[in-house]
This record gives sequence, structure tokens and C-alpha cells, in this order.
Amino acid sequence: MIRLVKYDDHSLFKEDVSSFLVQYEAENNLVLGVLHSLSEKDETPLCMVTVMKDNDIGLVLLQTKPNQIILSKSLSFTSKEIQVIAEELINAIQEIPGFIGEKILTSELAMYISNVKGIQASVLMEQKIYKLVKVKKKPNSNGNIRSVIESDHHIIKEWLYQFCNETNQPISLEEADTRAARMIDKGNLVAWEVNGEMVSMAASIRPTPTNITISYVYTPIRERKKGYASDCVAAYSQVLLDRGYKTTSLYTDLNNPTSNKIYVQIGYEPIMDSIVIQF
Repeated sequence: MIRLVKYDDHSLFKEDVSSFLVQYEAENNLVLGVLHSLSEKDETPLCMVTVMKDNDIGLVLLQTKPNQIILSKSLSFTSKEIQVIAEELINAIQEIPGFIGEKILTSELAMYISNVKGIQASVLMEQKIYKLVKVKKKPNSNGNIRSVIESDHHIIKEWLYQFCNETNQPISLEEADTRAARMIDKGNLVAWEVNGEMVSMAASIRPTPTNITISYVYTPIRERKKGYASDCVAAYSQVLLDRGYKTTSLYTDLNNPTSNKIYVQIGYEPIMDSIVIQF
């Protein structure tokens, strides 16, 4: 039997779903990371739902941004059960903007909702989630990793702006400026430096009990094809493991075969296909 449970209290929601989500910590890094970042002072998320299969949680949905609902890794559902979930979501949620989640379940759910509501479902991005336990490939270039500091702000602002545009998440220069200041202040941004010059960057985001995600991997065009991004990610992955995380994870765009290849060489293993769908 499939039924939906809606929540209004994010503390209770967090308490109820955390043990389910941490069973697949790397696969659920997005929903876990967002959930753990919520504080009592934050506004109530737009959507907090569990899908119960018999008496067990089978799927978790969380929406904190207006453009998409995050779906966790789920229990196995039949096509009929996915159809029931879709019908329940249509009845329970006034506006469903889109999903990000495991490819097969998310695609099937979106297709059914699209047909029932007569709205188009568009694929914005197909991704793969990778997990690393041990770094297999050490940095090759004659460089070093270092923390990004305040004096780097003007460069980082431009890199964040370019990164977001290249990954179809465009932001303004003002937003890039604000984000750069916040990330530098938080201390989760590093650079790969060669001959005293920054040539690549990466950030760590969404820490969970034993996993942390690497994102914002960017190399300016003039420095590409020199292995700097690979070196930066390899070195930073090792730093994070040395800090006590058992695994690191990252998302890649499947339309970028180069990045997928270099992450595998570093030691990242694919664990789940993910898709972003917008209605």
C-alpha cells in the first residue's frame, strides 16, 4: 500500500527521514545536505513529503527552492506504484515545478504527471553521481592546493559567474560577487596554484555524517587541457578524506565526457544516474 505523509515541521521531518537517507549517504548527498543545512530560523520548506510503502519510508521529497523538488534514492517501486505516487503528488501538491532525482524513477514519475496534467516535461540535465573512497591518481602537475582567501575575491567572482553559466545555472555578476564572498568566508573553497597563479578551483559542500560533496570545479579556458582540474580535485579529495570523511562525492554532467573520464581516473566510481526535469 502506497500513501503520502506531508510535514509542516522540518525538525520532525528531519528526525523521521534521516535514518532512511543515510543508508545511501552519497546517493542522497543533495537531499541530506539541504536538510542538514536547515535551521530553526529558516522558513518552512515548500514541500516535505515521505512516500510510505506499507509501513516503511520508501521515498523522501524535499523542496526548498521554487524550481525543483529533490527526490531521494528510493525503495524499489513497480510501475503501478509509481503511478499511484504520481496521482497522490498531484492531489497533495498544488504546483509541481520539476524534479531532480534518480533517473528511472524520476523520469517515470514526471512522464505520468506530464500526461495527467497536460504539461510538458523537459530534461534540463542528465547527471551521474560518483563516490570516492580512496584517491588512486595523485596530482601530476607541479602545483599545490591552497585555501582561497579574500584577496582572490575578484578572480573567484568571475570564475563562479562563468561556472554557473557553463552549467546552465546562470547568475548575475552581483550574485556571483555575493556567493564568492560567502564561500571565501566559509572557508570551503580551494584553488590549484601553479607558479604562484591560481589555475583551477573546487569547493566542498553539503557535509553529511561521513560524506562530503565536491562542486564548483572550474578552470578558466586559457588553462584547460593541462590537467589542472584533475589535480585540484585529486588533491582536495585527499584533504577531505584526511579530515575524517569516509567518502567524497560529486555530480557530473553526462554531456561532458572529459570530466567523467578524469574523475574515474582519480578514483571516483559511478553510483547513480540522476536527472533534472522541469515542467
